[in-house]
Parts: sequence; C-alpha cells; structure tokens
Amino acid sequence: MSILWQPRLFIRGALSLAAVSGTAFLLTRRKLNQKCRRIPLSTVPKSSACRNFVEIGERTNHPAWGLSSSTLLPSWPGDNTTPTHWIPSFTAVQVELPISLLTKDTPQSGTDLLPLVKTLFAAFLSSPVMAFERWLMNRGVPPLSFTPGQHLFGTAPNPGAFLLGTWSSASGQPLNPLLLPDTAPNPVAAFPSNKDVLQGRNGEGEAAGLVLYWRGTGQPIQKVNRVIAAVGLPWQVMQGGFQEFIIERMEDSKEMVRVTYVSVEAQRMDPGGGGRRNFGRLPWVLMEMHVMYAQSLLWGAVGRLGR
Repeated sequence: MSILWQPRLFIRGALSLAAVSGTAFLLTRRKLNQKCRRIPLSTVPKSSACRNFVEIGERTNHPAWGLSSSTLLPSWPGDNTTPTHWIPSFTAVQVELPISLLTKDTPQSGTDLLPLVKTLFAAFLSSPVMAFERWLMNRGVPPLSFTPGQHLFGTAPNPGAFLLGTWSSASGQPLNPLLLPDTAPNPVAAFPSNKDVLQGRNGEGEAAGLVLYWRGTGQPIQKVNRVIAAVGLPWQVMQGGFQEFIIERMEDSKEMVRVTYVSVEAQRMDPGGGGRRNFGRLPWVLMEMHVMYAQSLLWGAVGRLGR
C-alpha cells in the first residue's frame, strides 16, 4: 500500500506546485500589464527607429510574437540585399510619466527631448531590477557616454549591449547607424536610419529616442539551436536584437510625457550554416517571461527616477 501511496504524493505535490506557479505567473503578468501596458506596432510613434526597422523590410508570412507578419533582414551593414535574418519577436510597452521626474536633475532646454531620454536611460542602467545582471555580467564596462558603439552592459563583445545611436525630431537629427566605429562589435543584422520618417512626420508631436543593440554568445547559441532543430522542435534561442527608448510630448498635457520601450529580436534563419531556413522562435512561456522582464526593467527605471 505504501508503495502506491508514494507516487500519488509526488503527483499531488507536482500538481500543487504547478498550480501555485501558474497562479503567481498570471497575477504577476496582470500587474505588470497594468503598470506598463503592452502596445502594438501601429501605436508606436511613427518616428521610432525600431518601428521603421520593422516596417520597411521584406515581409514574410511566418508568425512572429507581437507582429501580424514578420520581416526579413540583411546582414550588417546592409550592403547585401539578400536576407539572412528575420524578426521572430517584437515587444513594445508604454508608461506615462510626469515630466518633472525627468527634469529635476536635468533641466530641459528648448523643446528637444533627447536630454530626457538620456536621463531615462541612465536610470534604466542603474535600476535595482538589473542589479543581479550587473553583478553577473558587467565586466570592463566604461563610464556611460552616448557615443555610437559605447559598451553599455554585459561583456564585450559577447554577450554585450552597445549604443547604436540617438535621434530627435526637434533637432531633425536622425539615427545614423553608419556612425558606428569599425572597432565596435557589429549588430546581428542591418539596421536602417529613420531619416525619411523624421522628414515625413505629418504633424506628429515632438519625440526623441535612443537605440541599443545586443548580442548573445554566438557559438554556444548556434550549437543549442542545432540540437533543437535536430530533435524537431520549432524553437530557437535568441541570438541578438535591438532595443529603443522613446519619449514623446503629449498633446493634451504639458505636465506629462509618454515613454515607450521597444524590443526587437533579429534571428539568423540558418543557425547551422547549412543554408536551410529555420523560422524557429522562443516558446510562448519564455517569450512571456521575456516581455515581463522588459516591463520590470522599465518600471524599475521609473522607480529609480522617483528616488
């Protein structure tokens, strides 16, 4: 009798743990969605460099998290038009903040919001949510500057994050990826300038942004993806991508600004180098955890500003 009872206890314990974990996951997800709402690509500011990046590429019908249809991408720097990468996931989250949180230590001059973007990004990098990641990974990271190619966090060159550039609609300054120095690690895929969309904004409110790119550890990720493909699973581990911080002025309030945090993944279609296209992406649960982490980082930056 006791032999039969032990497996039953194990099964009950496992089911109870799964129920508690699932409930905690859903409650955390709901709470973060209330604090930092998720938005579709169509409501990201039109001047956004990442929105331009997603919209101007060649479309594909392969499904991507957060997008109705995905985009094919050429390799960096983009001279070759043959697509080698695709976008398997897109995330954008948004909050509205009192402008005083961003101007208390950085007085605003004129209408340019770029100084406020830099203040927000500095708070993001020092957010308590990133404390463990900084302790684990940040090695040889120099003091923060806003020069293209600047090492921001992680280890260089892999895994690490680096500044691609900034843009501002008030000054008419577009993002220029070609300013990236030859000594900087390359992004995982080509990234276009948002010059054309800044020139054709059609009365959209003032906005400014900062774009960074990140790279995972290349060879280990490729090996894992080859194993995943070999056993027939429709997944891939993330290889790299781009993130953007945008601040835009709200037309109905001079006291508030809207902050949008965008994350776009760029994945190689033939991770094994055999020429066969693989449109694998993260499983839904891992993607949801990825989005929740992005929301936590943005909210942590907001909390840092509040202090």
